[in-house]
Amino acid sequence: MVKITVGILLIVSFVFGGLLENKIKSFVGENRYNTQQKIINIILGDKAQYLNDGKINDIKLLKVLKKNGFVSLVLKKPQNLKVTFKVHKDAILFLRIINDSLNSMGFNFYMTKKAIKDNGNFTWTILMNTEYLIDPVSLSKELNKRGCFIEDISKKDNLDWTYNISMSNAKILATKIISDVTYKFKKPIKPYWLSIDANAAELYVSSYSLNRWHPYIVFYDKSLKILSVYENDVKQNKYKLQIPVNTKYIMIDDKYTLSNIRLGLRVYISGNT
Repeated sequence: MVKITVGILLIVSFVFGGLLENKIKSFVGENRYNTQQKIINIILGDKAQYLNDGKINDIKLLKVLKKNGFVSLVLKKPQNLKVTFKVHKDAILFLRIINDSLNSMGFNFYMTKKAIKDNGNFTWTILMNTEYLIDPVSLSKELNKRGCFIEDISKKDNLDWTYNISMSNAKILATKIISDVTYKFKKPIKPYWLSIDANAAELYVSSYSLNRWHPYIVFYDKSLKILSVYENDVKQNKYKLQIPVNTKYIMIDDKYTLSNIRLGLRVYISGNT
């Protein structure tokens, strides 16, 4: 029995070691790995620390490699970078989270090469001309803020990366609104995004007399599907709306330009008693 157990552990260790070695090679480059394998192994230390629930923790591995200068994220000149993101649900919410995460990292210009939805799975491939690669560690931090995490990273070459992402607790970054409390918002740079409680009943928005607010308000469910849209061509100082059932997020904007809300808005949401 002891021999069998030891044998199984050796097999698992061998398989994991091979998978980890392949990951390291792909992240640092095979040539560099072959010439600096000994120092890389010293830097990484105990290999078991990079295994979580039977999978390699790519982000933990990349953190160590990046910290020690074994991962280069800067190209000699702008080149076409292809990045693929894969997820198992909520394509609309997923696209919003990826866009917001990339924008927060300074990546604002890219085009869609492919978007496929199949049996609940969604794959999105983007192309960008850049001299900077997406930092997987920084991307992981941005995704974590939004309730997502990277399950796996595959690097075909320096210009072709694939991320498998879990959205188990996915959310967008929005101001959390507690019912029956008044919130004062300053002049917006972007539309206001609010996250509300399940018991929210009515939305009250008050403008200032020097504003020229023309309401444009959208209610979304937790997957960012639009539940209803309200807009008005006439300047409003006060606006009251019933909140649709299943609303999770509310976007408040001006129909024409955000400069019409130069003094900000006041928001109050009443809760069901």
